[in-house]
Amino acid sequence: MGFNPLTEKGIPIAKQLRNWSELNVKPYDKHKVHPYTRTRIIFMNGIEVEGAMFTHQFARHTDDLDLKRKLALSRRIEQQQQKVVNWLIPPDESVLEVTIGYEQVAVDLTSFLAQTEPDKYVKAALDFALLEDFDHLYRYANLMDMVLGKKAEEVTGPYTEITVGRPTSAEHRHPFDEVRNPYNGKSADFLTKLHVLTIVAAEQQTMNFYMNVGNRPEQDLGRGLYQEIAQIEEQHVTHYESLADAKASWFERLLLHEYNECWLYHSLMQEEQDAYVRSIWEQHLNMEIEHLRIACDLMKEYTKQDPEKMLPSSM
Repeated sequence: MGFNPLTEKGIPIAKQLRNWSELNVKPYDKHKVHPYTRTRIIFMNGIEVEGAMFTHQFARHTDDLDLKRKLALSRRIEQQQQKVVNWLIPPDESVLEVTIGYEQVAVDLTSFLAQTEPDKYVKAALDFALLEDFDHLYRYANLMDMVLGKKAEEVTGPYTEITVGRPTSAEHRHPFDEVRNPYNGKSADFLTKLHVLTIVAAEQQTMNFYMNVGNRPEQDLGRGLYQEIAQIEEQHVTHYESLADAKASWFERLLLHEYNECWLYHSLMQEEQDAYVRSIWEQHLNMEIEHLRIACDLMKEYTKQDPEKMLPSSM
């Protein structure tokens, strides 16, 4: 049998809060870090940001104070997890170097999800945006070469092909054209649900990143490039989020978020080369197991549904 977070014992929620020194983790060495360790960190930062923002939205849509308190407690832990993951990125890594990492995440993650996606319609959506992710990595790589005299392969390693994709000039579409048909929440493969939530979080974080750092380049050329590609990232978020089942209850969505984080942390542990970073993935997994248990209890209490019937018996 594969790993089943429902049968595992996580860290009790009361023992999950960490002090400032524990949160202020040692960043990786940008000259020695494996490219996929870098991309995992960028990726999981986006997953944790999505988790925190989701429960903020949930709390804004309920007047139940006890529920708000329980969401606030788990959200505080999610915020601490996000700080730990994000603080692994070193201060001497430039915005452009981190950007190359972001686009490597976009290319490799989207490629992997497309190869393993069981729903043909969702796969087509992934394939469509992937052509634009290639373009973004290619153009930022050119900017790095022009501005820093540095090859993007020094960041990505030999793992991701840096090549042309759909030209950015052909990527700008009418907002209506970004809206896709949602999957059927009752019949969709559970992997499809995880894939959609995962890609939305990853693209949303890229959108947020460019919204905040796009004005940091000193050259007008760089500022213009971030401005242009940032618009496409917003399109990608709209493109992907419309695939999700909008009829799902807030409690179903909470359950899916917590299960997804268990799935991802467990998956990252299997391939992480850096022992220090792997210990963080393991610690966060044990926290998320408890968050999932809490989400299951909330669903039982508020909707009288059995969450175990909605989740696979193993990953």
